[in-house]
Formats: sequence, structure tokens, C-alpha cells
Amino acid sequence: MIHFEHIEFLWLLLVVAACGLIWGYAEWRNRRKLESWADRQMFGRLIPDRSGWRPAVKMALTLTGFALLVVALANPQMGTKIEKGKRAGSDVAICLDVSNSMMAEDIQPNRLERSKRVVTNIMNTLAGDRISLVVFAGASYIQMPLTNDYGAAKLFLDQVSCDMIASQGTAIGDAIEKAMQTFGYGDADQEWVKNKGRAIIVISDGENHEDDAVDAARRAAREGVRICTIGMGLPDGAPIPEYDPRGRKNSYKRERGGSIIMTKLNEDMMRQIASAGNGVYVHAGNAGSGLSEIGKVIEGLEKEDYGEAVFSAYESRYQYPLAAAILCLLAEVMIFERRNRKWSLTSLTGTAALLLCIMPTDASAQANRKLLREGNRNYKTEKYDQAELNYRRALEADTTDFRGQYNLAASLYRQEKYDEAAMHYAQALAAPDIDDSRRAKALHNVGNSMVKAGLQNEQQGMQYFQQAVKAYQDALKLDPKNDDTRYNLAYARRLLQQAQQQQQQQGGGSDQQNQDQQQNQQQQQGNNQNKDQQQQQNQQQQGNQQDQQQQQGKEQQQKKQAKPQEQRKQDAERMLEAVKNNERQTLKEQSRKEQVSTARHTDKDW
Repeated sequence: MIHFEHIEFLWLLLVVAACGLIWGYAEWRNRRKLESWADRQMFGRLIPDRSGWRPAVKMALTLTGFALLVVALANPQMGTKIEKGKRAGSDVAICLDVSNSMMAEDIQPNRLERSKRVVTNIMNTLAGDRISLVVFAGASYIQMPLTNDYGAAKLFLDQVSCDMIASQGTAIGDAIEKAMQTFGYGDADQEWVKNKGRAIIVISDGENHEDDAVDAARRAAREGVRICTIGMGLPDGAPIPEYDPRGRKNSYKRERGGSIIMTKLNEDMMRQIASAGNGVYVHAGNAGSGLSEIGKVIEGLEKEDYGEAVFSAYESRYQYPLAAAILCLLAEVMIFERRNRKWSLTSLTGTAALLLCIMPTDASAQANRKLLREGNRNYKTEKYDQAELNYRRALEADTTDFRGQYNLAASLYRQEKYDEAAMHYAQALAAPDIDDSRRAKALHNVGNSMVKAGLQNEQQGMQYFQQAVKAYQDALKLDPKNDDTRYNLAYARRLLQQAQQQQQQQGGGSDQQNQDQQQNQQQQQGNNQNKDQQQQQNQQQQGNQQDQQQQQGKEQQQKKQAKPQEQRKQDAERMLEAVKNNERQTLKEQSRKEQVSTARHTDKDW
């Protein structure tokens, strides 16, 4: 798609068109005058050197040349290139309530969906500011660190749901503390600098069950952070719907006594938090959200210089229309208005053919660019399979093209073909003359693909997570200030640790099974030995039939002695089994105590 940097200059094309109309009118007047002086059949004899087509061709070339000069002046641009520029803005953290009470439908479609729309509207008003996302219920955690990639932020926002946090309730104070952590507060690796360029936006219904949110807002305000609150819901309240596994609403949440729970907007709490945090409170209902006041607060924040950033800009193509304009004007000069034997049509045609042979052409490069543009259009319309096909066709001519490999990997990633995506991201790194910013971006996406592949394939998950950690580390070496890569590295390390622990647990379980099998084999060997002894005794009885009475007496004595031994053996086995059962029960009680000690207790789970 062609983009003009100075599109206002294209109005000069109207002047060129007006000149063409004036020339056409003047030629018509001259022809009328000649026809009034002599017949048309006499023109060839009276004016033998006059040409009928040369003046028209000269004027057409002149008008075309000036039109192309106007187009070159407007600077047509196509494709993209990477350039560096200055970036300044503020830091904004959004704390989004995902407790069960946010599923109430007093505002349509429900409180949570309306909150997500409000966050999207806030992102649309930001320009150069960094944004982070914290979700909270009975507990809170950072869903997304500070970033200026609003597209990625919206992807994170789409994944937010009330099922994300098992510990229900509403802990606004803890969410404010997590938001301060996204600003770097309490981080031992970096020095905390107090400024007035930070803000926290809390979106909730205000039913705080867990902690002192007002005190947390007051502490944040002392560090220069402004706290704004947006109340979701209506003061009259609404019941909390419950859904079956198919997503259909089947009942409403009830208390222990059986009465339906009514969740209401606590505007007093939200106002107190905003007042303690030196911010503003806005009520978001069915009529609107009143985000203009929030926008004024964000605009009033101090802007911090984030240093140089990489941006995508159009690449100028003014040289092509300029070269065509020069050729048209040169051709106009070389054509005479009157007939000339030296400069006939045949000689001009030969000269033009010679010039066309001399001019270099790169049809294959143009075809590749066309395929890449077509693939980009398919990617934007979410036709990732067709985009993949166009990118592969473009790479047939040049497999070292960075854009082709990178875009092909992106389309494969969208189709959840994470192994292939990682391979093509790695091939993009082999492209010649790519800067460190592009290399870091490709390594970052290699890590993302490996993490996704590891989550898909649990058996080889540990290998994928190891490769993801290495890719993120290499990306941070090239771009150490990238917060997204640092956050993803921590996430990949946590997944790797979980995979290693799971493998160790499986190895310990197999060892226990081997021990049990060995004990069973020993018991079977003991039983077989007892059977052999009995067979030997029977043979002795058959061989000594003459001393039957004496042998029977001996057997009775042996039985009397064997009974106490067997009894003692059975008693020992019972005691051993009792000890094992006691150990199992002790381990169960210990694990239950650990779970109880780590879980948060609250009387309200909404």
C-alpha cells in the first residue's frame, strides 16, 4: 500500500490537469484558424514540415513529467524500515478485580467485561506511556509488566477471567502493592527514584474483604504515585450468577443459610482509596464510564524520557517517480515539433529501446516484495495459512531475507506450529546485516515459541524450557532494558523448575515401586522354601513307613513347634503393615497442614 508523506502537494496535480486543458483548447483554436484559411487537404502542401502527432506527444510528455515531479514531491512511501527515535511518557498500572462478584450483571454484559472495555479505552488514549496489568481477588499477581506494546497488552487483557485466581475475596491493598512492584518499588536490583510520573488505576466494585486498602493507597501517595479508582456496578446490587460446565447460567450464588448473595458497589470505599491516593474516583455504569477525568490525571503526570526506542516507519520511494519524470522531460526535449530526417520516429524508437536495455530491472525482487505485501495483508485479516503460503513463496528466491523468515515464523506461531516457528525465527537470525534490536526481537520470539511448545508437549517440556531460557538470556544480552524479555525469562525458569521437580518425583515413585517388588519377591522365595521343606518331610514319611508311629510322634512335636513360629511371623507382618499405614497417615496430615497454612482464610468467597 502506497503512503504519501506530504499528501497536500498532490493538489498541484489539478494545476497540471488545468494546463493540459488550456493547451488542448489552444490547439483547437489554431486548427479552427487554419481551417478558415485553407482546406484540410491542403495543409500537407502549404506546411510540409508540420507534424500532426509531435506537438501532442511533446505536451503529453511534459504534463506527465510535471505530474511525476509532483508525486515525487509528495514523497510516496511503501513497506517499513526500522529507525531510532526519542520516547517519553508516564507509567500507568491498572489493577483489575477478577473476584466472583465481578460476574454480576447489574451493568451489561457484566462487571468484568465492562471493566475490560474500560481498560481498552484507557489504552487507546495513551501515547508513549508504559502500562502494566495486575489482577486480584483474594490474592493478586502481575499479569503483565510495564510495556509500551499496547497490542500485546490487549492480548493479555483478553485472557483475564474470574477463574484465574483460586483464592476468592477482594484484596485491593495487596493489588496496590503489586502495582508498586511493577514500577520497581522494593526491587533490590534497582534504585527507587521518587517522581510524579506514575499512577495506579483500580477497577473494582469496592467490596474489600481482606486488607486495609486505604492505608496502602496512602503509602503509595507518599512515594509520589497517584491512585485513581473506577467503581464497577450499581449501589442497588445484583446477584452473582453461577454456570454449569457448558457455560450456561443455572443458579445464583448463595450464603450458608441458603439466601441469595447480593453484591453491591461500595462507592464510599472507592472514594476513600482515591482520596488517600491523591486521585479521582469515577463511577462506571450503564450510561458511561467518565474516563475523561482519568485521562486528565494521566496527561498531568510528569513525563519521563525512556531513551532511544525502535520504531517502524515507511521507506521513501520518491526516487522512482523522480527518475521517470526526468526521462519524460528528456524525451520531450529530444522530440521536435517539425519533421526532421535526423530525428525521425524510427530513430527515436531505437534510442528508447537502447535506454530500456541499459536500465537495470529486478523483476524477481519486485515479485518478492509483492508476495510479502500480500502475506502482510493476509496476516492482518487473520488468514494465517494464506499468509504462510505467500511468505514461503517469497522465500524461494532468497532464504536469507529477514522479513520473510520473521513474518513466516509469526504466521506459524499464530497457527500454533511452535516448533516450526522457532526454527524460522532462528533462521531469521542468519540474515546478513541485521542490527542488535532485530536480533533481540527474534531471540525473544524464539523463547516464546519454545515455551508454547513445552506447554503443548509435557514429555519433552523440560528440553523446550531450557532452550527458551537460553534464548531469553541471549536476547537480554543484546537488549538488557527489555522488561518483557526479563519477565518471560523468569516465567520460563519457573516452568523449567516445575518440570525438573515433576521428573524427580516420578523417579522417586519408580524407586519405591522397585523396593515393593523386591519385598514381594523375597516373600515368594520364603514361601517356596517352606513348600520344599514340606515336600522333603512327606518323602521322609513315605520312606520310613516301618517307624510310622515314632515318625508321627515326631511330626506332632514339629507341628507344635512350627505353630508358634508361624504365629510370630504373622504378628510381625501385622506390626509392619500397621507401621506403614501410620506413616502414610502422618504424611497425609502433614501435607494437609501445609496446604491449610499456605491458603488464605476468608469468610466471603466473592
